Amino acid sequence: MSEPLLNVMKIMVLAGLYLFFVRVLWSVYNELRDPRTRVQPRAEPVPPVTNAAAPNMRTTTRRGGPAAAAVAAPVASNAPVAVLIGQLMVLEPPENVGLTWALGNEITIGRAATCGLHIDDTYVSSVHARIFNRTGVFVIEDLDSRNGTVLNGNQLTTATELRPGDRIQFGTTLLEFS
Repeated sequence: MSEPLLNVMKIMVLAGLYLFFVRVLWSVYNELRDPRTRVQPRAEPVPPVTNAAAPNMRTTTRRGGPAAAAVAAPVASNAPVAVLIGQLMVLEPPENVGLTWALGNEITIGRAATCGLHIDDTYVSSVHARIFNRTGVFVIEDLDSRNGTVLNGNQLTTATELRPGDRIQFGTTLLEFS
């Protein structure tokens, strides 16, 4: 092999090593940053929430159709009004319409069986998003999912406070927060 060709190959290997190193550093940075520090506040204040169902939460699994879900225990129909704040209700797909789940302090949403809200949908990432309670206000954030999370028709870019009536879409599943 000629000397100039060897020099070009050396430069290409070195550039590849540098790109690999940058990618590793970027991955470590994304894993270590605390996503709760970048919450986007809403324009109007949201009253504090007391979720009476939170201490009694348990995870249940429901297997079935293309959008089967597993989440915190479903809320009883005779539940007090205070429990109605901090719930997710399925609006789509049709086979799951009306399913309602109470939220605890934090819940992850995704396709993985370990998620608190399991959505069996190919457009949903393994760990797609999370909803957490921050001093009485529920906040949703997308966890760098491939297809993103849609809140009220807009792509979610930062952690955002939820208000009753907000509609959240993960893949083909549409939920309403109350």
